[in-house]
Amino acid sequence: MHMAFDIQNSPVGNGKLTEGQLKLSEWFVSHKLLLKKILIGAIIGIGAPFWVYSLYGFIDWAFVSGPAERANLKTILQIKTSSEALQAAAATAISFGEPQIFAGGLGKYDLLVKADNQNSDFWVELQYRFVGEGLDGDYKKGFLLPSESKYIADLGVEQSFRPRNIRFEYKDLKYHKVNPHQISDYEKWKSERLNFTISNKKFEANAIKDKKNISSLAFKTTNDSAYGYWSVGFYGLLYKGGQLVSINYIGAENFKAGEARDLQMQFYEGLPTITKYDIIPEVNIFNENAYIEQK
Repeated sequence: MHMAFDIQNSPVGNGKLTEGQLKLSEWFVSHKLLLKKILIGAIIGIGAPFWVYSLYGFIDWAFVSGPAERANLKTILQIKTSSEALQAAAATAISFGEPQIFAGGLGKYDLLVKADNQNSDFWVELQYRFVGEGLDGDYKKGFLLPSESKYIADLGVEQSFRPRNIRFEYKDLKYHKVNPHQISDYEKWKSERLNFTISNKKFEANAIKDKKNISSLAFKTTNDSAYGYWSVGFYGLLYKGGQLVSINYIGAENFKAGEARDLQMQFYEGLPTITKYDIIPEVNIFNENAYIEQK
């Protein structure tokens, strides 16, 4: 059976709208503004979490984690590129003993600590001071040559009473690598520059007869190196048995090559029986400004 459908006579085909369609159209027209607001709200509602997350990420990067990451990156780059940091990482740390204190005269005290540089291919610069009850000293400059073990001191500190609870503090510790291309044999290089002969050593426990507390240590030193120095220091160390009991220092200014000097240092406190004494020259041979003529 064949059925025919006349499109011309159908409710839709004739171009006329049904009553329901008219009502729906009228509702859309009258509520167009509301629908627009609902649509915009839906879009905002869906996108808001993404915008909030993005804004949070931007604020975090700009003000919190970003600066921290950039600082960390800068530190990493500095560590990688800083020769001082690389050298410090390659070197053995300097070791320091316990601070000691000796009477250095009326109202004066000598403060010292033993320092040991175990590195044979690094010399070290540092700033140091001694602090404690009634004592807050300024930082002084010091140095240690490769493989050097010596006392670092602050002598003649004026105090109305003996300082207590002494601590040794240091900062700006800098390791300097000995350049093997410039100094192939450090020990030979050092002996050529720190070539000071000490002779005629004489210790007198009562150097000044009417003031029995004053002792003296006299000696002759000759600069047997080929170099003149603006200033060379000499430490005098007094021992009772194997125990250090006093320390002193004297400088020789404008000390030319081949020159000899008679020097004397005095100790202004009563001392125990002295069984041994040493005289140790000190000059930073790595400092070009130490030489009268640049070497």
